[in-house]
Amino acid sequence: MGKLILVRHGQTDMNKDQLYYGKIDVPINEVGREQAKKACENLINLKIDYDKIYSSNQIRAYETATIVNYKNIEIEKNEKIQEMNFGIFEGLKYKDVMEKFPEEMELLKKDWKTYSYITGESPFQLQKRVVEFLNSIDKSKNNLVVTHWGVICSLLSWLFSNELDGYWKFQVENGGIVVINFVDNDYPVLCGFNIGV
Repeated sequence: MGKLILVRHGQTDMNKDQLYYGKIDVPINEVGREQAKKACENLINLKIDYDKIYSSNQIRAYETATIVNYKNIEIEKNEKIQEMNFGIFEGLKYKDVMEKFPEEMELLKKDWKTYSYITGESPFQLQKRVVEFLNSIDKSKNNLVVTHWGVICSLLSWLFSNELDGYWKFQVENGGIVVINFVDNDYPVLCGFNIGV
């Protein structure tokens, strides 16, 4: 039985300011570093072991991965587990988006699953690449994956709901740990959520 251990990266200033951002590559802040250190302590104290560690190639995830990697093994970067690209919404607050792009927001509300952000991507496209990543790893091993809110929610929705139906039903906090056991290397069981937060 293998484990999928998901860790959301530590807080960034853009998280704190509640901005749309996915593709914008920013580091974690001081709060984020403390969250990552706490996540590392929780992994150690709860004896959550891992055979491999993967990270989104975005700096906020990779910085978090270097802090939580208590075994000091090689971190494998993977672009398939980057955050969703919000296109023209990147770097804006919700109210700014509503003012600048009201027509786009109406389209988004009508069909959020397949709505493709201009110069970005859709939640459906995000989930497709995330599932490709999931299918590429050895589920008989314990895999630690340091990544983003959208990626984690896409995975959880895929594993425990109908494709994207559960996407908005999980609130994974910065530095939160999610543990999934794969029974017989195939059947997913949610064993821990937002551990240590």
